[in-house]
Amino acid sequence: MSDLEWVLAIPHEQAFKRMEEPWGGAKTSYLTGIKETLEAKYGPISFTRLYFGEEFCERALSTGKALAKAVAAAEERGWGFTYVTPYLTETGLTKVQQLLDILAQTKPEAEVVINDWGVLDWVTEHHPTLTPVLGRLMNKIIRDPRMPYSLRNSPDQTVMHKFRTCNLAGGEMKDLLAQYQVKRVELDYPPQGLDPNLPAWGYDISLSIPYGVIMTGRICLMQSWGLAAGEKFRTTGPCPRRCRLGWLELSDPSGRVKKDKDWQIIQKGNTVFYRQNKEFLAEILTEAEKTGVSRMIFQPEPI
Repeated sequence: MSDLEWVLAIPHEQAFKRMEEPWGGAKTSYLTGIKETLEAKYGPISFTRLYFGEEFCERALSTGKALAKAVAAAEERGWGFTYVTPYLTETGLTKVQQLLDILAQTKPEAEVVINDWGVLDWVTEHHPTLTPVLGRLMNKIIRDPRMPYSLRNSPDQTVMHKFRTCNLAGGEMKDLLAQYQVKRVELDYPPQGLDPNLPAWGYDISLSIPYGVIMTGRICLMQSWGLAAGEKFRTTGPCPRRCRLGWLELSDPSGRVKKDKDWQIIQKGNTVFYRQNKEFLAEILTEAEKTGVSRMIFQPEPI
């Protein structure tokens, strides 16, 4: 995997400092452990591409000015540039279209990570110089940490295949994505592992670490903190963006979601993630090598 491409993912302008110190911040000890695991296998990590943009919430979309600043920062470092977009309402689609117009003018050869079919269709029609990448929310691989350990390690490969594959492996989907000129798709590492037949899917594969997505949606718990009952859980209106200030570490007193040695479950904004422990990450890197992952996306913070 000497040709493995390393990406630094930054969700918003306030996180630009990550370009100078990707391994620092509030969770320095955790990120230091991740760094140690990565460098034990690959040596010093050299990032060659910047991912910028909000992957999960249209209410947290960057401004055009911030997008232009991110493009310039990548160019200063000689990095490639990829703009990341979320799933959208019609209102959000209009905002993203305006941002993509700016991107096409300032960086016409950039990539766009797409998590919404409407964005994929619009980009293909209006900005063919941009390269679409299918985001990780567009595949339906089961990635639920409640999956029993016995199933995650089942010797029955027929059963495991059903849990490791998804619609992207099907011929009809391959034909559809070929029409949209999609050659790269993004994945999380699910609890049950990657499909050993991943190379046969026919795509270039990107893998996000060290956060995997469990679930996301337009209702945001953090946005509702401190509001009157009638104002909570609205999907429109102003947002204080508390997701940028911290996250919640979740547990289940009922025992239905058991503690696991491989990850912690956290919530940041409108999305729940599993945060991979460094020992589990070492296993992920080995499996990624076996299945031909060509791009590793490092997220110091997931949203």
